[in-house]
Amino acid sequence: MSATLARPLAQRVLGLPEPTENTVILPVPEGVIDKAYEALDAGHTHYTDRPGILPLRTQIVTALNRQYGLELNPDAATITCGATEARFVALKQLAPVGTSVVHAGSGSVLTAAAQLLGLELTTDTSAPISLVYLTPDDDPAVVAAICEQAGAKNWWIVWDVSAGLTGSFHPAQRAELAPQTISVGSFSGALPGWRVGWMAGSKAANKLRAYKQSMTICTTSVSQWAALGLEEA
Repeated sequence: MSATLARPLAQRVLGLPEPTENTVILPVPEGVIDKAYEALDAGHTHYTDRPGILPLRTQIVTALNRQYGLELNPDAATITCGATEARFVALKQLAPVGTSVVHAGSGSVLTAAAQLLGLELTTDTSAPISLVYLTPDDDPAVVAAICEQAGAKNWWIVWDVSAGLTGSFHPAQRAELAPQTISVGSFSGALPGWRVGWMAGSKAANKLRAYKQSMTICTTSVSQWAALGLEEA
């Protein structure tokens, strides 16, 4: 019997760990509730522009630029269905099957995506690396060393700030790393269940955006407008 794409994928899905359920329910900030009502009253209940709504993309890059001294443009940002989708899109489009994704100890959030995509997760930078996954919580010395190698070997960098915009370092502060650095973030900490995340920056921004649309078209309109209320909460 000939092999098909579905069978290998099904086998990888069967090997995924059972999902854990988060039973912590946080109160929704008043500013978010107000923005959600405003969106409903204004009829924002349909598909949004492919990148996501401009006010939210502007809010995201403004915060990134302010925190890290970057010069990102809203056109380089795409709203996603949480950080999980943003990470998956980056790995799917930028890390070829059979290559490795190097991390500095924070790669556990990539386990499911890597298994589905046929990628290896490693801390060994001598492996055949295509993409680097780093966060502000990683050891600064390890991050610096990996970024040096990423620049020399042209690896893609995913800089995950989904836990919050913290610290002062960002790989894209280095001009030679900016084109290959994708920032990933999420509003899930403040809006659990609303599934609003984002990815921003890099020369692959349009490529990542196009693949995200092929998966989920766009993130829920009301959720995007409601996330604007976090600035007012």
